[in-house]
This record gives sequence, C-alpha cells and structure tokens, in this order.
Amino acid sequence: MKVFISAGETSGDIRASELVSSLKKYKSDIEFYGMGSDYLRSEGVNIIYDFKDNSILGIQEAIIQIRNIFNVYRTIYRNAINSDVVILVDYPGFHLKLANDLLRANKKNIYYYILPQVWAWGLFRIETLRKIKYLYSILPFEFEFFKKLGINVKFFGHPLKSILKKSIGKIEVSGFPIVGLLAGSRKDEIRRLVPRFLKIKKEIEKVYKDATFLLSLLKDYPISDEENLRIFRGKSLEIINSSDILIVASGTASLEAAILKKPAIVVYATSEITWLIGKLIVKVPYISLTNLILNEMVYPEFIQHIKPKEIVKKMTEVLENPDRIINKVQRIEELLGIDNPTDKIAIDILEGVKTTP
Repeated sequence: MKVFISAGETSGDIRASELVSSLKKYKSDIEFYGMGSDYLRSEGVNIIYDFKDNSILGIQEAIIQIRNIFNVYRTIYRNAINSDVVILVDYPGFHLKLANDLLRANKKNIYYYILPQVWAWGLFRIETLRKIKYLYSILPFEFEFFKKLGINVKFFGHPLKSILKKSIGKIEVSGFPIVGLLAGSRKDEIRRLVPRFLKIKKEIEKVYKDATFLLSLLKDYPISDEENLRIFRGKSLEIINSSDILIVASGTASLEAAILKKPAIVVYATSEITWLIGKLIVKVPYISLTNLILNEMVYPEFIQHIKPKEIVKKMTEVLENPDRIINKVQRIEELLGIDNPTDKIAIDILEGVKTTP
C-alpha cells in the first residue's frame, strides 16, 4: 500500500511522524512517501520535497514565494494522485487546495489530521472539508464546532498529552527568574519574534538583575550565548520544565507550557499586511491555544505592536502570584482527551482504507 503523507512545517512533521510510527505498528507493508522533513525522514518516509527552508507564515510571505509554491504544488499533486492513500497534516492553505483538486479527480482515500482553523477565520473553506470523509480534530472546542455544522469529524484527543508520561529533564541554571523564551518553529516566525524577545530581555534585566534566559530555537538564527542567555535546539520541553515563567509564541509552545503547568505570557507578531487582514476576519477572542481550549484569558497575550515594558509589568504580576495561572491550567489535562490518540487515529485510518473502494 502506497501512502502519501504531507506536512508543511516542523510541528506538522512531528505529528505526522508519530502517525507513521503508529500506522507501522498495525500494518507493516506500507510504502510511505511525501512532503516533510527530518522527523518524517527518521521514520523511513521517502521525502520527495523537504519544506525545511520554505515554510511560510502569513499572506505577505506567501505572495513573495508564489512561484516556488506553485512549482512545489505540481510535484506534490502528481505524487499524491498516484498513491493509494493520502494523509494531510495541518498546513491548511496548501493542503486544502490539494484536497480540493484530489477530490475533483475522484480521489477517495483522503485523510486530514490536525484541521484548518476555519472556526477562527476561514469559514469559506468549510465546503472542501465537508467533502473529505475522514477528518481528525485534536482540539475539543473545534470538534464541537464542526459537529454543530453537521461535518463528520472525529476527536480522540491531543497528541501533546503524551508529554505527561515523559520523564523531562531540567537544565541546571541559577538566578531568578529563569525565563524560557520559545519563538516557534517557522523561519518567518523566528525572524520576527527573536528580536522582540531580545528587547523584552533587556527590559526584564532592568527589573531582575539575576534573571537567566533560556532560548529555544529549531532553526539557525544569528545569535550566540551570553552570560545570562543560553541557546538550545530541540529542548523546548526541558526549557519549559526548568523555567519560572515562559514567554512563548502562540501555538504548540503555549499548550506545552499549560500541560507542564507553567505560567506563561504569549507574544506574537506577523507581517503588517497579514495583521491588518487578520483583524478584519479573525472571529476568535484569543490567539493562544491554551486560552482557546480553556475559553478564558489565562495566559496574557501581547500581539503585533509589542511594548516590552508592559510585558515586564505583567510578568511581575504573574511571578508574584503564579498559582493563579497554574490552578487554571490544571483543567487542560482533562480537556485533551485520551492518552494515546495517535494510535487510535492510525487504527481508524486503516479501517477506513478497508471500507473505501
């Protein structure tokens, strides 16, 4: 059986690789190939296109790279249409077009894992999702949203819940506070957030002379360790576990912080074009996954035009009473579903393959 699996950024690559691992537990004779990077490759997937240097965040970035995107798309489509099964993971702008074109070509075995956030800003995309028979949500409120629209979506749980079963180490550092800085995984995200993090760092140092900073980076960025700044690659959970407070991008990092019951402040920025368009069409009250799941502003959010002094003021309030936030994020665990949803999704996909011509 030839399975085409597609992920367009690091977080999706991680989740997709976990799903490949689960699928291999239950069916050994699968040939995996597709779009991805290091994590899928480590599971033996034949990568026909590595997104590593080209993951795109926002409208402005997409316009700049439009020619490259179309070239990649043609390669992906040709390979996907010739597979037995297509599994799309996150990356909605690209994958919804791919799904729509595959459906027009009468492709039936299409599975979408980690769904487009149409509840936030893309309700016009709902009809494409309605045509896909197998949809897997990882967010409880998203599952309820789709159910109300009569769309056949399944929710087993969130894969990050597996963090609770891991033995996560701590980084040996001294000082107070220990401030974890997590800038996300996309190239554009890192480029925009790291300079802002460094400005925030300078303001924190004015108030907390003994502060120590731990910066998580997944991609190369021109920055070096300093006396009170240590840089780590691929150790986000250890940074979270070692910190008194976190300053994080809005996506996976904020949820990881909540699962590990750590106070955090969410900082986010995109291009001005994306920001202005987003203000017109975004329909949700929060940007952080943690706040969306809890349906409350538990983690303070600072978006786009960020003032470091205001963040330091909020950080001081949080550090004076961290339990106020920690007590609220306790609920995350029960909201995230069963403990091993990826295995359940793999079994469901294989059952779907049996029943779909």
